Amino acid sequence: MAVLILCREETSDVIELNRELKKRGYEVIVSTPQDILVRSCGGENQFLYRNEPLRISCVLGWVSLQQREYGMWLLKAFEIAGIPVINDTDVLTIGQNKFLNSILLNHHNIPHIPTFLVGNMDQLDEVINQLHFPLVLKPIIGAKGQMVIRVDDENALRNIAPFYMQGNKPLYVQAHINKPGRDIRVRVIDYKAEYAFYRYSDKGTFLTNLSVGGNWEECPLESDLSELAEKCSRVFNASVAGVDIVEDEQGNYLVIEVNTTPAITYPRDETVLLVADLIERVLQKNVTSSDST
Repeated sequence: MAVLILCREETSDVIELNRELKKRGYEVIVSTPQDILVRSCGGENQFLYRNEPLRISCVLGWVSLQQREYGMWLLKAFEIAGIPVINDTDVLTIGQNKFLNSILLNHHNIPHIPTFLVGNMDQLDEVINQLHFPLVLKPIIGAKGQMVIRVDDENALRNIAPFYMQGNKPLYVQAHINKPGRDIRVRVIDYKAEYAFYRYSDKGTFLTNLSVGGNWEECPLESDLSELAEKCSRVFNASVAGVDIVEDEQGNYLVIEVNTTPAITYPRDETVLLVADLIERVLQKNVTSSDST
């Protein structure tokens, strides 16, 4: 059986998962969306990789950022063809959109940071009336802390907002939480919390992302933290998730967002083994279903 890892680029996550699956005897194809050719004619849709028919039993959907749109089209095409996709396009559509992330979290009464989606400059008055400065501005589609900034006063907000709203784009605004210099990432695999770590901001910045210089240490995976993260993964239907959580001044947990293409190696490489286990279960389920028909 063959597994396709459809990804933005060949990161350490992809390399280690590829190695682990091959060690278990599976054929693995690692590809960006641009390397897949699709032929649709005569009532048949055919996927080709390097001009050879792509015969796969499972796809790991690991597309984001610049590969997101094209990758999502392909993942949906695989789903239509009946090929299992982890995480599927419905999961990625919400997980990679901060606005929809907020909507789903609030709909299910999961504690979340107060958030506004602003459609025009006049609506900033309501944001200013409802939230206290500082505020946090984020791109709706983004990762690794890119273009996430803190604004400390009304003048800064009104000057910076037009940049984010170019091309009739809405502005995503969140309250700034006085966190204890850290937040928490909980890794959830197959709807079970398996590891948590604190992420500390580097000096001079409020961002805690490891990709921008943040530091980390292991976080005790206590029951209330596990339950919150697992609830998020179920609500998002994300069998692979990174749930970002912040502690407020009273020590209460607030979910920042649910990442549906999270890192699965650093700072704990063992997560790769659990993702490989998940893929094996999906493959086995697919074989069992085929045998029973």
